Amino acid sequence: MVTVIEQTSLVGVAEGFPFLAGASQATRDLVTALPVRQVAPRSPVLHRGDGVDGVFLVVGGSLRVFYIAADGHEATLYRVRPGQTCILALTAAFRSDPYPAWVETEDEQLSFVLVPGAMFRELYNAEPTFRSFVFEVLSGRVFELMSRLEDLGSLRVEQRLAAFLLEAVDSSGEVVLSQARLAAHLGTAREVVFRALRTMSDAGLVATSRGRVKLLDPTGLRRLHQYG
Repeated sequence: MVTVIEQTSLVGVAEGFPFLAGASQATRDLVTALPVRQVAPRSPVLHRGDGVDGVFLVVGGSLRVFYIAADGHEATLYRVRPGQTCILALTAAFRSDPYPAWVETEDEQLSFVLVPGAMFRELYNAEPTFRSFVFEVLSGRVFELMSRLEDLGSLRVEQRLAAFLLEAVDSSGEVVLSQARLAAHLGTAREVVFRALRTMSDAGLVATSRGRVKLLDPTGLRRLHQYG
């Protein structure tokens, strides 16, 4: 289970999770009394088989939810960003089941609120806004995972990498991840990602430097993802 390095007073959770505005004042007071917990970058949060003692509401940073294949390769199932929650953790907390995957923080410090499982179940039963939030998260993740499965079965690595870069790009037009981390997200080897990036660079789609990929032609990357 997650090792918390710091707990602070709650700042910005209500703003980060607009569904709370539709809850009762008593519920808002209950949730906003919970501390923000912080975990260092690149740290494990959950291992497969762990018990889950609550629902994560991510305030800052991001979580990577992944599985490990029989050959040892990692592959990302989905990422949890600010304003989101981990649907697998939510489901495990509801059902008191062990967690079915692995979770780690990414390259920034994670800030989150942990709503205890018993509390969240009570709020789910009492507050329509909580039920709507759960259904919205669940439906979004189902479609995302279905799309990912389709991509795994039908797209070349270059197409999958193009889609990931477009999803992960920051406001400066860069993806700040090493080739090894990109390979872990895609469930392939670093050498495969190296070759794909070299092909993209030769085509003028990206420029690479140590730990960074600059997107030079996002439109061209979208065409690559869609048409190969």
